[in-house]
Amino acid sequence: MVLFCTPESANSAGNKLTISSTPADLIKRDVSDAEPMSGEEKKPTHCNGGRWWWLIALLPVTLLAGCPDTTIEPPVPPVAPAATVVAGYAIPVFESPEAQFNYAKSLFADPREKAAALNLIFSRFPHDRRHQGEARLELAYLHLGNDFRLVNADACARALAAYESIAREFADLPAVRSKAYWYMAWIYTDLLNDKPKGLALYSLLAEKYPQDRFSRIYPVPWLKLVFPDPEVRPYTADDEHTHSWAGLALLEIVRHAEDPSMRRQALEKLWAEHRRSLTTGYALKAVLDSPIEFPHLSDRVAEYVTGNTVNSELNRDLEAGIARRSTRERKDQ
Repeated sequence: MVLFCTPESANSAGNKLTISSTPADLIKRDVSDAEPMSGEEKKPTHCNGGRWWWLIALLPVTLLAGCPDTTIEPPVPPVAPAATVVAGYAIPVFESPEAQFNYAKSLFADPREKAAALNLIFSRFPHDRRHQGEARLELAYLHLGNDFRLVNADACARALAAYESIAREFADLPAVRSKAYWYMAWIYTDLLNDKPKGLALYSLLAEKYPQDRFSRIYPVPWLKLVFPDPEVRPYTADDEHTHSWAGLALLEIVRHAEDPSMRRQALEKLWAEHRRSLTTGYALKAVLDSPIEFPHLSDRVAEYVTGNTVNSELNRDLEAGIARRSTRERKDQ
């Protein structure tokens, strides 16, 4: 901003100073306040020698002093964690077992690198049995390869042996042991089609571990289709039993059991103990297209749909299933 005046403007109009600047009115008020009182001799005022020249000179400095500092500090680059070599792979080293395990269970293009990251947990945190057990579970799953749908019987046998060993060694940690049992049941039922063995393990889970939960890191990929992504559709208080191993095991019994009595018992237990769970909703969906009679099925579906605020797609499937079942029943009459 430039401030200027001329001697002519300073001596005209009663020796009042005229300033050509943006804050002109402020300066005029200050200058008019400086008029001499009656009886005093008026003295000429000049820009280069009057009493107000210093104000004009200091005004730009004052204005500039009020401007905020707009200097942008460069961002500080993050410090990369230190690394150690395990089985020929450079694995980052983290301070906590949680951070180390979270890195190890992330996606790796090379399963051998993932195994190296998991094995590092044993040497880094030798007294943390919970994370050691979780690492052992992840290592056992690697026996199934990159795509479990293409697995062969030998790979299943190796994975089963690893999970059985984990269940024995970590019998004092239900969170680890129950997960090992679930993997074994899943391998027997879905991968080897040995349903009697799988259903026996699911029944064990339902009876022995009713309060144990699994995390939202789903044990197998197909479960992502069963439960909604919490980032897209947040869970609600109604969904308190969604992550129960017992509820999930009962759902698997309903899906796979060939004995109608066994299916009915599993559904009754789900309804009694996990009524608001998504597993119960999917169990109801599984039996709607079954020819087996289930008592009070229509009433229970209606009640479930009313209370299910988590998965609207499931509700629509249940309502469509009830309509199909009603149509079949009318045709059979």
